[in-house]
Amino acid sequence: MITSQDLKGITSFKDLDDGAIALAASRCADISLTAGEWLIREGEVPRFFAVISGRLEVSKRVGGTLMPITTYRTGDSFGEVPLMLGSAAVSSVQATEATHLAALDPTEFWRLMHTQQDFAKAVTTDMSTRITALWSTVMEVPMARCKIVGDPNSPDCHRLRDFLTRLHVPFDWEERKEPQCDVTFTDGRRLTSPTIRELAEALELRTSPRAHCYDVAIIGAGPAGLAAAVYGASEGLRTILVEREAPGGQAGMSSRIENYLGFPSGISGEDLADRAFRQADRFGVDILVTREALRIEGDLYDRRIILDGEETIHCRSIVLATGVSYRYLTARGCDDFLNRGVFYGAAQAEARHVTGRRIHLLGGGNSAGQAAMFFSLYAEHVTIIIRGNDLSKSMSQYLIDELRTRPNVSVITNSEIIAVEGTGEPEALLLRNVADTTERREPTNALFVFIGADACTDWVRGVVTTDEKGYVLTGKFDSAVQRNWPLSREPFLLETDQPGIFAVGDVRKNSVKRVASGVGEGATAITMVHQILAEIRDRVPQKT
Repeated sequence: MITSQDLKGITSFKDLDDGAIALAASRCADISLTAGEWLIREGEVPRFFAVISGRLEVSKRVGGTLMPITTYRTGDSFGEVPLMLGSAAVSSVQATEATHLAALDPTEFWRLMHTQQDFAKAVTTDMSTRITALWSTVMEVPMARCKIVGDPNSPDCHRLRDFLTRLHVPFDWEERKEPQCDVTFTDGRRLTSPTIRELAEALELRTSPRAHCYDVAIIGAGPAGLAAAVYGASEGLRTILVEREAPGGQAGMSSRIENYLGFPSGISGEDLADRAFRQADRFGVDILVTREALRIEGDLYDRRIILDGEETIHCRSIVLATGVSYRYLTARGCDDFLNRGVFYGAAQAEARHVTGRRIHLLGGGNSAGQAAMFFSLYAEHVTIIIRGNDLSKSMSQYLIDELRTRPNVSVITNSEIIAVEGTGEPEALLLRNVADTTERREPTNALFVFIGADACTDWVRGVVTTDEKGYVLTGKFDSAVQRNWPLSREPFLLETDQPGIFAVGDVRKNSVKRVASGVGEGATAITMVHQILAEIRDRVPQKT
């Protein structure tokens, strides 16, 4: 319990009369931390804190780098900056020794600000000092961690830029008509035409597991996989997350998700994935990027995942969250322009390449509609091409209504692309009317393709049962799962026909293909993993 005597030693409270201090003390939460324990993380709901005793260090992630900002000691108060700005916590605070604090929630903080002039004056003075310190820290951090130099039409350069953008790693880009793609780093190192694995390792991103064995291994870092990782690690499970490229999955390639609960103005797939990625990292998930799972070996409750390079992950349970990959367009000449004018998905990074240009989107689903809305802010004109005669058959009405308000967006119906033409980059699309087979050429500068997706499960076929399209079968209500099931108990809802191996998100047959449902399935799978671990404790001695 916080007392008046506790607050009298705090600078921002020292000029308050006894009655005001007593009232403030009665409204404060009493917090005790041990060395190494986090008080608050960047992005969380802010509060106002007073250090009664102890020491804390403040850090902030700037440009992908975690930077120390300042230290708080006995007598200091802090937390007013995000409260005054109406934002989430702008930095992270960690105790470096045993620390005792008083905390005011936002309502009580503003009550004091409105009624106690001396308190308000002390707080605003501190705020000015801290914003200056924050500005100085930001100015000290390099704007970019590396620089990429190469041909803007090079697929290799596009792959590297896309990887860094999806990981929110700041970089500089310089166009130069050269056959190779050079990457230079702030410390002087240089790589010529690196793979994304080589780039990841140069940036000291994790590409190899730290532990010998994990409670749960999650394959795929889309929304479902990230949710499973966050819930698994937050509930104390030793958790590893393996992603063959960068986090986000297909959702990470979406320029805007407008119907995800809690984001009334929408959020880009990149930003949503980045928040989830940082949340998983905060809880201690072992996150591997640029690693591909090749196969699953082992017996019941003693699984091994073999990664590229034959590196092995030992685990007691597995969550398959590999999602789906965009279906490729088979039109003549399309492959010749892959990642140099023909793109699958529509990440925010592509905005710079469409500014002032005429672009086309193939597909009539929500992903295409969201991309059209986003690109219409940059492109001269955006044209959506669909085989049907009406967008309403596959696109949400809110998107259709919004597209109608954009004068530089149009729709071509009853058409398919039979060829992509051009030299160096796309110059025209050859279209065919699906009703009368007439053909026409449509000038273009870029094509973005949204024509469906296929399950990424070739590597697990033969281990778990899939349908004819590759989607993983799960749960006791599937006859194929029941037929192959080896235990006396029934399989859990998200469990495959192999005990302890689960499938969540788009890769699972009959799943709802929405971000929210994928997140829900990822979280739900972890409750079932706990039951698997309980079975292991009952049947198999646990290794230490």
